[in-house]
Amino acid sequence: MAKVVVTMPDNLLDEVDSAARKAGTNRSRFFRQALTRYLEEQSKREFEALMAEGYQEMAEENIADALGYLGASKGSLRREESERSHTFHAVLV
Repeated sequence: MAKVVVTMPDNLLDEVDSAARKAGTNRSRFFRQALTRYLEEQSKREFEALMAEGYQEMAEENIADALGYLGASKGSLRREESERSHTFHAVLV
């Protein structure tokens, strides 16, 4: 395992040492756990951002598809209405 030197304010180190004691661990393990959690959260945020981007792209495609369908449906509805009115007109005549 590699060793690193990290510079930080004394008060932050005091808080880390206190938190490590409360967690029942040593300073090194506390830093490893904290950094691991941070990196996991960072990775999760990046994944969520990619998912949101994908959902946005899919939403735009779905809207375009729906509008295309509605445009096609309006044309067929107009034809059906026209056919019904001709049929209705023929029955009345």
